[in-house]
Parts: sequence; C-alpha cells; structure tokens
Amino acid sequence: MSIRTILARASVQAGRARRALPLRRVFLLVLLSFFGASCVHPVPTGLEPLGPGTLAVTETDLPLPASLSGEEMEAALIRPEAPEGTQFPCVVLLHGKGGWWRAYSRYGRELASRGFAALNLNYYSVHQVDLEGWRTPFADRRKSFEAQTADIVGAVRRFARSPFCSGGKVAMAGFSLGADKAFRAAAALPEVAAVVAYYGPYDYVAFIHQRVNAVVLAFASEDLLQWKKYVEEGSPIFLATKTRAAVLLLHGMEDSVIPVEQAVKMQKALQKLGNTVTLKLYEGTGHNFVLRRGPAEVRDDSMRLAIAFLRQHLPAPRPAAAQALGNPPAAPLPGTGG
Repeated sequence: MSIRTILARASVQAGRARRALPLRRVFLLVLLSFFGASCVHPVPTGLEPLGPGTLAVTETDLPLPASLSGEEMEAALIRPEAPEGTQFPCVVLLHGKGGWWRAYSRYGRELASRGFAALNLNYYSVHQVDLEGWRTPFADRRKSFEAQTADIVGAVRRFARSPFCSGGKVAMAGFSLGADKAFRAAAALPEVAAVVAYYGPYDYVAFIHQRVNAVVLAFASEDLLQWKKYVEEGSPIFLATKTRAAVLLLHGMEDSVIPVEQAVKMQKALQKLGNTVTLKLYEGTGHNFVLRRGPAEVRDDSMRLAIAFLRQHLPAPRPAAAQALGNPPAAPLPGTGG
C-alpha cells in the first residue's frame, strides 16, 4: 500500500471523526479531563491493607442513663457473637460535630469483627451545645457542655464495669470533636487505658486564632467572649497532665477543618509528660478520612494501626469459662438483660 493511499484513508477517517464528534465537544472533553485530573490526589505510600474481619457481629440498641433526670442517652452495643459471659477488649466511640450517623456503626462493626466490643454513643441525644452561635447565653452553653461530658464519663465508667469488658478497662476512639471528648473522659477516669484520636482539636487558643477572623471577635458579644475563654482554658492539651492513657493520634496533613498542627502540638505535650503517644500523619489527606472522605487505602491503614494499638493496650479477651473461677460478677449495663 502506497503512502498516498494511507494518507488518503487517514484523511477520510479524520473527517468521519470530526462529523461524529464536533470540535466544541472535543474541547469540552479536554476541559473536563483537565479538571478531573486536577482533583486527583496521589494516595500516600507505605500503607498496608486492613484485612477482613473473621467474627460474626451482633448489634443492640442500648439506652443509658443521662445526667438529666428521667432522660436516656442513645447508644448501641456492637460486639462479636460469643457465648454469654465472654469478655472483650472494649472501645467507646465518640462521634464528631456533625453528630451520630451510620459510619460510626460501620467502624464499630469493623472492631467487633476483630474481637472488640464497641459502645457507640450519641452524646447529642440529651444535651445539644451551641458551639459557634452568637446568641446563646454563656451560662446555658457551659451547663450543656459540662452535662454532655458528664453523660460520656458516666457511660464509659458503666461500660468498663459491665460484663462485656475484660479487665475493667476501656479505650476511647474519638473523631474530630469526639477526640476532644475522648481526652476529657480519659482525664477523668482511670478506667480509660487508651485513646485513639482522629483529627481532633486539642489547643483551642491556636485553633480559634487560625479559624476565627479578628474582625468577628472584635464585634463578639460578652457571652461569646466568655465562651471563647472557657473553651481555651479547658483545651484538651491542658488536660494532658491528667491523661495517663496511651494515645494514638491520626491526622491528615491537608486537613482544612482542623489543622494538622493540632495533632503535632498534642503529641509534644504528651511526650513532655512521659505519656506513651504515637502520631501518624497522612500526606495529601484531609478531614474525616476514616469515615467517608479519604481514600480507602488511608482509611484501612488507619484502622489497621488503631486495631493493633488497641490490642496492645487493652486487656485480652476472656472466654466465658474464665468467669467461673471465682471472679465477682460485674454490674450489668441497662437494657442488656445481664
């Protein structure tokens, strides 16, 4: 076949392509491919897969007494299917500012399929706190915030002493605002042996300085300024002196909601006090990566690290037969039939 014939055929094919795909459409496709490529972030290297869970899981709604008389806090107990009397390493899950939703149950099921009992708390269900509003009186805001913390502390203490928890110890797994709450519980309770803190705020002095415009603060009400002072003075980083639990901090380096510097500062504060603390940072990763916004590889790697950390710092599971060796019975959780 001659070169002239080849060029002629190519010209015909190009003409057909132009008729089938107008120039304007070609331009749009190129433009879309450019923007699509610009949104793709490389997955960090050095990640390891989580691997499948091997245990069947059972989940039970478990309302718990709250600090407000006659009210109950919503919760769910997620644990492996096992003979009655079996005790597990126990973890309390604390949701973020956005509230309690199904992703936390998925996290709990991942833990349960690997031998943990997880108590998934909805600490918004009794006390709501206006964290950023302008009109809520400071006294009301502070009262609700402290009652919320009291609800969490009471639930954690009750869970640690329940028939499900091995060794009377628990871990806290907190996400964003829940990481703040996890450190408050750990500072209040010797039963907390470990804290897994995902992308939390720990130093509100620095956090507010970075996130709130100075002009906004210049026009803030006295109530709002009182609230600012209260949360700054009660920052989790200042509770480090009361936190004896081992700590795992997990944070994305591209977090635009809670800057990664928060985790770095918390690590340094805990290390200065001699606490066992591990910090894992994920390149190219933003906020909420373990629940829905991050690459699956990052989510799985963070869960793999968390599970290994929890196994290291929580008492081992105890089969039901071990409970017949003269140990005093634990206090049952409400609604479990124990």
